[in-house]
Formats: sequence, structure tokens, C-alpha cells
Amino acid sequence: MGQRMEDVRTRARRIWRRHMSWRRALLAAGLTAGIAAGGLGLGLNGAVWHFQTEGEQSRFGLWVIMQARVEAERMTTALTRASLQDTPQAREELALRLELLWGRIQQLSGDATQRDLTGLQRLQEALPSMRRLMLEIEDGLNAPDGDLARILPLVRALEQPLQDTATEINGLRQDHAREELLGIAARLRLLILGFFLVLACASALVVMLALSGRRARQAQHAAETAEAEARQASGTLRTLVDGVPAMISTFDTNRRFTFTNHALQEFCGRTEAQLLGRRPDEAGLSHDIDADVAQVLMTGRPVAPLEREAPDRYGHLRCILTTTVPLFDENGRLREVLRTGLDVTQRRQAEQRARHLSEHDALTDLPNRMLFNQELSRRLRQEPCSLALHLVDLDGFRQVNDTHGQAMGDTMLMAVARRLAGLVRPQDMLARLGGDEFAVLQRAGTEGEGLLLASRIIQSLAQPFQLGDLSIRSGASLGLATLRDGESGTVTPETMMARADLALTTARRAGRGRYMAFSPEMEGQAMERRQLQAELVAGLGAGQLHLVYQPKFGLHDQRIAGVEALLRWNHPVRGPVSPAEFIPLAEDAGLALPMAGFVLRSAAAQAVAWRAQGMELPVAVNLSGELIGLDDALELVRSVLAETGLPAHLLEVEVTESTFIGDSEAARQMLLALREMGVRVALDDFGTGFSSLAYLQKLPIDVLKVDRSFVRDLETSPASARIVDTVVRLAHGLGARVVAEGVETTGQLAALRKLGCDMVQGFLLARPQPAEAIPAHMRIEQHESLPLSA
Repeated sequence: MGQRMEDVRTRARRIWRRHMSWRRALLAAGLTAGIAAGGLGLGLNGAVWHFQTEGEQSRFGLWVIMQARVEAERMTTALTRASLQDTPQAREELALRLELLWGRIQQLSGDATQRDLTGLQRLQEALPSMRRLMLEIEDGLNAPDGDLARILPLVRALEQPLQDTATEINGLRQDHAREELLGIAARLRLLILGFFLVLACASALVVMLALSGRRARQAQHAAETAEAEARQASGTLRTLVDGVPAMISTFDTNRRFTFTNHALQEFCGRTEAQLLGRRPDEAGLSHDIDADVAQVLMTGRPVAPLEREAPDRYGHLRCILTTTVPLFDENGRLREVLRTGLDVTQRRQAEQRARHLSEHDALTDLPNRMLFNQELSRRLRQEPCSLALHLVDLDGFRQVNDTHGQAMGDTMLMAVARRLAGLVRPQDMLARLGGDEFAVLQRAGTEGEGLLLASRIIQSLAQPFQLGDLSIRSGASLGLATLRDGESGTVTPETMMARADLALTTARRAGRGRYMAFSPEMEGQAMERRQLQAELVAGLGAGQLHLVYQPKFGLHDQRIAGVEALLRWNHPVRGPVSPAEFIPLAEDAGLALPMAGFVLRSAAAQAVAWRAQGMELPVAVNLSGELIGLDDALELVRSVLAETGLPAHLLEVEVTESTFIGDSEAARQMLLALREMGVRVALDDFGTGFSSLAYLQKLPIDVLKVDRSFVRDLETSPASARIVDTVVRLAHGLGARVVAEGVETTGQLAALRKLGCDMVQGFLLARPQPAEAIPAHMRIEQHESLPLSA
């Protein structure tokens, strides 16, 4: 705004100078015209005076000549009278007239000499002859016998020069008067022209003065307006600068304050008067300010933005983002230094908080997987010889989460985090990798130290957790990986994580509440599993997998009530491979859906074939828990029924309780859809999962299968008998039928009949067998060796 004000003033000065130049030019032209007009006036006055003088001289000359002519005329008259009467009186009069005429002639001689008159000068040339005539006239009058008649022609001859001179003077006078009048007229025209020129210049000068005055007033008004606007803008700018949260200040070349805004004054607790004219260190401010200003003055370059800590007026350290830049004038000279400071303490805290949130688990506030991997990489580079990695996975956490709700599950996770934190040292790192998986990065000199901590972790997590009014047991599995001799600097974080995960997987397979340390043999076993998995993929396409069927018998009519389709793999080299081994491999390989399609199509086709033989046998098929809730699995069942033409009531889908761990609502919706199609639903291995009555009453269950672990102890354990009795009553209360698995003794069979079980299956009655052997079991009475009767 100050620059704008200066521009307005400069423009006003230029306008004024330009107008003053025109004024000076017009004034000079006017003065020149005035001087010229004055000169013309003086010349005209001189001409008039000269004209008047010459006129007076001409009139005087004519008067003298006329007086001489009058005297000559009188002389003639006197002569004429004397010639008529020659008397003494006449002679006296003639003598008097002669004397007067002689005086006039003498006067003409003197005037012609003294006055510059052309006519008189010519008359002077005739004076000698005129004097001779006068002498002759005088002699004739003095003679006693003078003849007056002879004198008269002499007098007349004397008059002729006078008359010629008068005539000539009149002519010259007229010519001279004409020339003088023409000269006067010319001078008068020039004078008038000069007058009008002066008048025009004066008028133009007046107009220019008026315009100049107007423009000057406008320029002055513009300057005053600009100055007022500049003052207002300066006030507004000051208010604005004082209103911004940034601390703004300027310094002169002596590093002294020349300006400070309100934010800086408030931050440092100083008034403007206490700061202006002083250096920062003199005002008790941070030395960094003076150092930055000195650097800018020395280099002429700005200081890069920096974040520094500086105490505020209360002595609290604040994080300030500072910039220091030079200010140059129009000539490129460094004039001032501008410094700004912005309190970014809250932003830094927010960034630190955001970084903390991005690197830590929101629930437990433990480091998350990203930060853990970074720390693992760092320690592998800097201290690889003293590193042990523990991967901890809670056992049965999903059951806790689904049984008691997610809030209780979160509470348990926080309790686990606190318990683990009490086991690790400050130099160790505890992290939550996600879900119910934790990790510990331990500084351990030997594998023994790592095993000791692993044992303590398993023992600690095996203890019950008191969560409010609930006491929950969970336990955990742990995989440990340490660096072996010679591996320093060669093992990557991915390798360490893979080893610990492999050890954790091995511990899970061994059973709950265990820990395993990684060994090279585990890698061999993992490679073996991967090899077997690849062979399974090939075997599924090569037809190496087939179905066997285990009959289910009804206890009330002693007839076969259906069959369960069981998948078998006869490896061409390895021989028969257990389903417990290859089914998890298939699920890990993503073969759950293709394998389910193979089983469903094969079982449905076989049931259709039996039906064609007159045997309507419901066939039960186990469906992987990974498929429950998927639209693809539901569409698979629908397409199999359509392709084979099997009535839906002859197909039974068996699911385990683990199916409902996770998205139980999606699983329920799928089972409802199966029921709507007419497919029967069986809950397998009931009692081995979390067995929640809350979800059981909502599920569309047609069959409840009692797990073989309860059947095995029926003869020896009253508790098992009570559990089975409860399950039977519960199933019947829900409108479902009960199937007991794993019946191997007659005592078990009798106990189940007594408890009201509906169907049984097991090795006692029939082993899994090929489809062509099933018709032989259509009537139990044909097989007397089967002890179904009491």
C-alpha cells in the first residue's frame, strides 16, 4: 500500500511538471508576444511622433512660405497702387513692404538651414536668385526715376519660387503622410496581431492554468485519497498481521527489530516498545533468531524452514516453524530481513499421535505389525546374534469372542497384552500383529533364553482370566525362531517370520497350550506338506480321489436310515492318505470349493443310482466350514441338484460347530437357504465346539450328531451318559433327530438306545465301504451278526 501511495505521488508530480512545462511555454510565448507588442507599440508611438513632428515642420515651412507670399502679394498690391499714384505715402508703404518682404526672405533662409525640410531646402537653392531679385527691386525703388511698372515683374518673379515651393511641400507632405499612415497601419496591424497573440497566449495560459489547477486538484485529491487508503490499508494490514497466528517481525541491517506483530509479542511476553530498536538477544529472546538474521545478512539468501524449540512467555518449550528471508529495495540492496514463526506444537503432537496410531494397535496400544517388522529389520542388521522371535496365538479366542461378544473379546485381548507385558523386559518388544496373534522380539543370547521365555508365556496364558464376573480360560500356542550359528547378517525378516510361523503351526498341530522352537526339520516337513499339496491338486484332476459310504442305522426300526459320504485318497505311490491329513491341505490350497463340487456330484449321482434300484437312501455330505456363508457354495448345491435330478430331501449337508465361529449370521442365512431348497442340515461333532444354546435355537438344524468322544465313555462315565442324555433331550426339544457316531461296542449301543438316540453309526455296525456294498445293508435282519436287538 505504501508503494501504491508513492506511485500516486510520483504520478501527481509528473502531471504537475508536465503542466508546469506547458505553463512555462505559454508564459514564455506570452511574454515574447507582449514584448513584441510593446516594441510595436513603441515603434507606432515613434512613428506617430515622427509624423506629428514632420507635419508640424511642414506646416511651419508652409506658414513661412505663405507669409513670404503674402508679403510678396502685398508688395505687388502696393506697387500697383504706387504705379497708379506715385505719392510719398505710396513710396513709404513700398519701402515698408520691401523691408517686410526682405525679412521674410531672410527668415526663409534661416529656417531652411535649421530645419530638415525638403521644400525649404529646395527654396534655399533659389534664395540667391531671390536675393538678387530683391536687390534689383530695392535698387529700382531707391532710384529717383525708378519705374514701378518694371519692378512689378520682379516681384512676380519673386513669388514664383515661393509658390512652387509651397506646391512641392504640399505634395511631399501628402506623400509623406500617406507613407507614414501606411507604416502606422502596418505597425498597427502587427500591434493588433501581437495583441491578439498575447490575448490568445493569455487565454491559453488561463485555460491551462485552470486545467492544471483542476488536474492538480484532482492529483492532490487522488494523493490525499491514496494516502487515506494507504493509512486505512496500513491499519487493516496491521490488524491482519496482528490477527494471524504466525509470529512476524522485521530487522534492519544491524539486526535490530523494526516491526513485531501481536502474536510475537504475546508469545515472548514483550511489548512492541520493548522490542523495537533492540536485537533479539538484547530483548532476552532465543539466540537462534539473531543467528538466522545474521546468516541472511551475510549471505543474502533465505534460511530454509526449520522447526526449533523455543520457550514461550511461561517458559514452556514450544515447537516453532521458522522462516527467515531477505527483503531488497528497488536497487537490489538488502534493506531488511523478514522472519516468521508458526507455533506447530499441536501439529507436531498430532503428527506424533497419528504416527503412533499408524504404528500401534488401537486396542492394546502395543506396536502393530508394521512397527514390529521395522524393528525386526533393524535388529537383524544391528544385533543379529542376540535375537529370538516369539509368535503367540490364543487358543479358542474365537469361541470367547462369539460366546461372550466382541466387547468381552476386546477386554480379554487387553488382559492378555497386560499379562505379556509383565513377562518381557524393557529391551524386548511386545506387539499385537492382529486378531489374537501377538509377537515378542527378545534379546536372547542363546536359544535356551528364548525357550525359557516361551515356557513362561505359555504357563502365564494358561491361567484363567478374570474378566468382570467371568473367569475364562484360553491358553495359547507359541512358535519360536532364533538365529542359528553362521546365519548372522544373512537372514531376512521374512525368513524369521516364516520360521516362527512354521513353529507356531507345528505347535498347534501338536495340541493346545504348547510351544515349539523352529528346527530345520520343520522346513522339511513344510516342504513335504507343500509337495503333498501339489500332488493332491494333481490327484483331484487325475481321479485319484473317491467316495466311500458309512451306513447310519435307525434304532427304532432297525433299518438303514442313510449313509455318510466320506472322501478317500489312494495315492499311487504313498498309498491311502488320511482325510485328516489331506483335507486341511486342500483347504490351504484353495481346493475347498472344487473338492466340495466333486463330493457333492459323486454322492448325488450315487444316490440317484440307488434310487433307480429302488433304494431311497439319504446321503450326507460334509461341507467345509470355509464354504459356509458363501454364495458360491449355495449355488453349487443348487446346481448339483439340478444336474443330477436328486430330490433335495435325499441330500443332507453336515457342518461343524466351528462353522459359526466368525460370521455366524452369514452361516445361518445359508443354512436357511438350504432348508428352503429342501436339503436337510446336520450339526456334526456336537459338544466339541462352544455349543452355545443361544445360537443353536436360531439354527435350522434337522440332525444333531453326538461326537464319538462322548460315546466312547458311555459305559464307564456317568457324566458322558448325562451329557448324551442332555443332547438327546435338547435335540428332540428343537425338533431334530440325534445320530451317535463312533459306536464300537454293544454296551455303547444299548446305552444309546436307552437314552433315546434315533440313529447310530460306527465300526460295530458297518465300516465305510464302496457304494456297491451298501444294498446288502438295506435290511438289518439280513445281517444277524449286527447286535441291534435287545
